[in-house]
Amino acid sequence: MRTLLTIGLLLLTTELSFGQIKAELDSIDVTASRITTTISESGKNVSVITQADIQEMPVQSVDDLLRSLPGVNINGRAGFGVQADVGVRGSTFSQVMFLLDNTPLNDPLTAHFNTNIPVALSEIAQIELIRGPASTSYGADAVGGVVHIKTKTYMMKEIEAGEKLQTRTNVDVSAGENALRILDATAGVAKKNIRFSTSFRSASSDGEQYQNPGFEQGVSSQENYNSYFDMMNLSAALAVDLGTNWNWYVRSGIENRDFNARYFYTQSIYDESVEDIDSRWALTSLTYENGNHRSEVNASYRQVEDIFDFNSAISPANVHETDLLFLNASHQYELSSDQLSSLSGSLNFMRFMIGGQVMNKEIVSTDRGDHETTSWGIYGIHNMSFESGLSVTSSLRMQFDPISDLSVLPQVSAAYDAGPIVVRTSIGRAVREGDFTERYISSEIPDLTPGRNIGNPDLLPEESTTFDLGLDITPTNNLLISPTFFYRSSSNLIDYALTNSSAINNANNLLPNEDYFYASNISESDVIGVEFISALTNKLTSNSNLRTEAGYTYIKTESDGNTVSRYIANHPSHQLSLNLSLNAGDITVQTLSKYNVRSAQSDALINADVPDEYFVTDLRVAYKPFGGRIQLYTQVLNLTDTQYQEILGAPLPGRWLLGGVKYSL
Repeated sequence: MRTLLTIGLLLLTTELSFGQIKAELDSIDVTASRITTTISESGKNVSVITQADIQEMPVQSVDDLLRSLPGVNINGRAGFGVQADVGVRGSTFSQVMFLLDNTPLNDPLTAHFNTNIPVALSEIAQIELIRGPASTSYGADAVGGVVHIKTKTYMMKEIEAGEKLQTRTNVDVSAGENALRILDATAGVAKKNIRFSTSFRSASSDGEQYQNPGFEQGVSSQENYNSYFDMMNLSAALAVDLGTNWNWYVRSGIENRDFNARYFYTQSIYDESVEDIDSRWALTSLTYENGNHRSEVNASYRQVEDIFDFNSAISPANVHETDLLFLNASHQYELSSDQLSSLSGSLNFMRFMIGGQVMNKEIVSTDRGDHETTSWGIYGIHNMSFESGLSVTSSLRMQFDPISDLSVLPQVSAAYDAGPIVVRTSIGRAVREGDFTERYISSEIPDLTPGRNIGNPDLLPEESTTFDLGLDITPTNNLLISPTFFYRSSSNLIDYALTNSSAINNANNLLPNEDYFYASNISESDVIGVEFISALTNKLTSNSNLRTEAGYTYIKTESDGNTVSRYIANHPSHQLSLNLSLNAGDITVQTLSKYNVRSAQSDALINADVPDEYFVTDLRVAYKPFGGRIQLYTQVLNLTDTQYQEILGAPLPGRWLLGGVKYSL
């Protein structure tokens, strides 16, 4: 606790930087709702990570990037983006919506796959974190927040290139301990009304070696095991200005992940899991814009095959194939200046949007069976801004699902810009349906071994209402102080609770009088918390500056249920972050540090331990000769060699050294 107080005092005396902060709050466009607004107009607590940030930070995956943001809780099962659960403001990992170029990434099999981002880091132009619910705009799952990943071609799809052929290339090659090898590359061309890009990423390692608890207990012949991984994704995108106000964009790709998954999902001594995931996907958008009218159709398709081998000596591997088809259509109308003046001379703009959305999910599974669901919704969004500095966004969604029938989801957010202070607030409802894993996991496995997860086909949908109130204070252009209070009340929350088989009446494959993690509606819960962000850039000399980023999040979750849940309160109660970046000529030094205080967990049988507090810091030193087009760098991940777990049984990497070179043209 003394360490916590020390870091807390440091946080309160340091600041976080986004350059000219006030200008960016007023100018960076984000999609806090489907109507694009600036950060200061959104009424939400929004963070933006740009491509320039990604190039400089000591990270190797999107979940590493998100770790640097206050209010975000990452429960990793392995490093380097293999797999991680992401919560926002104390939400479960299933309650965060991931979007890629305005289409959903959330996997219908399990939300454990939501961070399987199928594009190279170098192809990502911007990542937006919108804290708080957004179900009215984006549908189910957007309870705790939204992570919107936008690629370079998508963000430039409506910008016409010049007459001369334009090219861009980014290559990042690195290697490190434990036979780590990473290649991340993207290339693009543009001319007049056509843009094309392609990206590739591969990351592999033998992993770290651990003693096998199964060998010690006499149930396995393997004395040790390695946390190996081998991952690859390939994608391509095309944007075409079709003329007469039409624009078309399409992106498609493939991805493969092969990794050790031991204790990722269970604490069974028999767990010797390995997993192989193949996905094929495509997304597209067609827009028409004429004067004050804008129509857009977004569609995506994703097919994923997951082969999960728990223990080949006990049972054959489980094979799951899922298909996700998404379609959204919307029309936006903005009142002209003449119309605004006739309504009210105090209005800057007023926008209306109506839309509809359909999502179809299918699964064919050896252990979950064959199932299909279709949900759909219709929504309306109204956004207006006044000359006084007040901006208001209100929305309403009617969500239809074959299980929950009709859900009515209203939301209102507002911001008042008073120069150096922006006051923002929002309130809204959100829902989440159980995924195929929560409903059907292990339902087709005979004589299921104790300690494993078992699904519940009778789950009710989760429902929640969230309120927040915050300030963005910018006394100078380089300084931001941003406190936020939030409260979320939820009912019918879905979680895995340790339950005796005698109390489970909708599964016939369980052993008598044994305990299983049973997917259940864990009654109600209340989450209360605060976020604090501060930001500043200090100019040290004519060619050097120090950027400091700091944040603090406090979260308290209370539930009226008496059962011990697995995921609902699996977040830190106190979380501090401190990110430092020193730029001095051709040299850049950056650190990302995190200190978490949370409930401890342990399981002696599998040598598992989640500590009650831990500190982790990553360091990166880069040298940029030749004007910055070539960058030589070295990184030390987990500099303090902290031994810790965030999911019980899955050790996260210790100190890990790597080095590489980046080339940009």
